[in-house]
Amino acid sequence: MIMHFKRQWSVYLWYLVIFIGLIITILPFWWGVAASFKSNSDIFRDLAPINIRAFLPGFSLESYVAIFENDFGRSMLNTFFVSITSVAGGLLINSMAGFAFAQFRFKGDNIIFGFVLLSFAVPADAIAIPLFKMMRQIGWFDTFYALIIPMLANGLIIFLYRQFFLGIPKELIEAARVDGLSWFGVFWRICLPLSVPVTLGAGLLLFVFQWESYLWPLIAAPSPELHLIQVTLGRFSTEYEMVWNQQFAASSIAGFLPLVFIYMFQKQFVSALTGVEQK
Repeated sequence: MIMHFKRQWSVYLWYLVIFIGLIITILPFWWGVAASFKSNSDIFRDLAPINIRAFLPGFSLESYVAIFENDFGRSMLNTFFVSITSVAGGLLINSMAGFAFAQFRFKGDNIIFGFVLLSFAVPADAIAIPLFKMMRQIGWFDTFYALIIPMLANGLIIFLYRQFFLGIPKELIEAARVDGLSWFGVFWRICLPLSVPVTLGAGLLLFVFQWESYLWPLIAAPSPELHLIQVTLGRFSTEYEMVWNQQFAASSIAGFLPLVFIYMFQKQFVSALTGVEQK
């Protein structure tokens, strides 16, 4: 009886810890969303001293109207275009690379695959300057090509595909080859349709990588008509006067959209990263 009572209290204690962690995580984001519906004077009035009204949203859409008048809408469209194009091209390139590493054996394949994994661990800051020089030399500087092409190949996505393709029974692939199917046919008609969970998770990762990218779009495409959403967010605190409710409105939109996709495909996302099918 006593052991059962202690076990119950230990479970309740863990729930309390998780709840407190959830509140600490969500509260700043909720405050930013609530502040985006207020005027600047109301934001700072409720903070000095802080009270419950600081976390209650206002009733004004003025900040959202203002940010779209400052080309925030065009930045969103640019980001959607770059992200979706990167997902489509990246899934094709990375899945083919993963299939090649999984099915073919050649001299130095493990070493090459090690460099592929290492490429994902290299910070973007370390390759920004040589990549910038390359874009200028081939004439892609300040174009959508510079924003999309260098981001297509991804070491982590290749690794996820390779691990999945290694799990496909070799008998299935050998039977397809005996029936006269080419290697590309095996990849396109057998392996790729089986990799839907990994494809959804990998596509979500590629989308988030591009959506959250800041340094490379800032360097590679300085023209305002090519700005992505994170670069535009940075301009609110430099080029424009710091208007806090507009900053919160733009940040809320930029942070909310990836969360929607993660929530929609959370099972596939976890399955792609862990290799365990989610029910």
